[in-house]
Amino acid sequence: MEDRTAALRNASEILVVEDSLTQAKRLERLLKEHGYGVRIARDGLQGLAFAQGKKPTVVITDVMMPEMDGYELCRRIKSDETLRDVPVVLLTSLSDPRDVIRGLQCGADNFLTKPYEDAHLLRRLHHILVNLDLRREGHAQMTVEVFFAGQHHRLTADRIQIIDLLLSTFEAAVLQSTQLQKLNGDYRHALEEVKQAQANFRTLMETTGDAVLVVDPQGTVRYVNPAAELLFDVRAEELTGTPFLFPLEEEGKREINITSPNGDILVGDMRVVNSSWDGEVVRLVTIRDITEMVLLRERLKEEAITDPLTGLYNRRGFLALGEERLALADRLGFSVVCLFADLDGFKAVNDTFGHEEGDRVLRETADVLRRTFRAADVLGRIGGDEFAVLLVQDGPEGIGTVVERLRHTLERTNARNENPSVRLALSLGVSMRLPEAPCTLAELMDEADQSMYEEKMTKKRLRSET
Repeated sequence: MEDRTAALRNASEILVVEDSLTQAKRLERLLKEHGYGVRIARDGLQGLAFAQGKKPTVVITDVMMPEMDGYELCRRIKSDETLRDVPVVLLTSLSDPRDVIRGLQCGADNFLTKPYEDAHLLRRLHHILVNLDLRREGHAQMTVEVFFAGQHHRLTADRIQIIDLLLSTFEAAVLQSTQLQKLNGDYRHALEEVKQAQANFRTLMETTGDAVLVVDPQGTVRYVNPAAELLFDVRAEELTGTPFLFPLEEEGKREINITSPNGDILVGDMRVVNSSWDGEVVRLVTIRDITEMVLLRERLKEEAITDPLTGLYNRRGFLALGEERLALADRLGFSVVCLFADLDGFKAVNDTFGHEEGDRVLRETADVLRRTFRAADVLGRIGGDEFAVLLVQDGPEGIGTVVERLRHTLERTNARNENPSVRLALSLGVSMRLPEAPCTLAELMDEADQSMYEEKMTKKRLRSET
């Protein structure tokens, strides 16, 4: 391990960008004593030129410099395709928590807090070098929006960078706290460190993509995070102090529909747990936008009950929708008609013209059924060249009229057929379920199937006699 560490140091060149000659020399001496190669730049412009001329292993830069500050230098390095994988360490007093936001925005990898201990700097540098290969593998970046100090910040960075940067700030805070304890620092300074840690934690929490709301026992919203503003498309002040839009009787999760101001419907996965806020028991609500997932789920559900060739319901879909139609007819006292249809001569079409032509015939038959029947009727391809239709008779039109309309539609379709050798012909069977004589869907379909089979046999007998 020690040999590997020494090899890392010897193979590394650290670019130090520092406008203070005293600080630059001190850092140069420390690094060279521990085996690192070092180059010194006096400002950001010179540092960028040095980096572009010869790629360094790591850049350590002061934040406050003339001509070009450390944030801009970091931003330029990270936007350069040849330099973007070079870790950048910012030297800062870190007196303002917004320094963390600026560091994330410019793509910095680590913070070192001034004044720093030599051992702490060397530990951070060793950590960076050991993980250098992992950094260069190229992790997927994510974009988050942070509402902090009264402003929205849009940050684009990979997770390792964000975690490493924030861990370095946390380590710096811990180190300072330890130093204060050793030096018996005063209480006010320690309190400021705690506040800073709280601010960093708040920043981390508010970068989540899930909406977070705090609702008091009276059902009033006490707090919302930026993700909640985006989800509900309103400002935080318009949500806080108002009743929460959804009931929160118990803990758990459920899906909710959210109507945006422009009328769009979003689906959210809402989870509710009891928590505490300012010493009071409250409901902590998290909501994740799952609209795309729900649309995908519904599409998969639709595909599971749909015949991919014709677009009609498959057997599973026909049976499921058919049971619903029977229940509806029972509630309203209507009759139900089932029609079975089988293509005549379909095997000959496949054998003579091929399966591509056979598929076209099946699609055209499905189109004939769609043009004949109502949108409320259930149309299905039961299997092979067999089709079924289920109609709830809620009007004066009889089934005989519907069958006749189907035959006319077939004739018009055949008249337009580009292949006169292939004509659509259907054997039909019909069964009826009366309110006073209910039967199961399977029985209704069997009766229509048998009726269709009898018509097909009659056609075959007539053809054999002629």
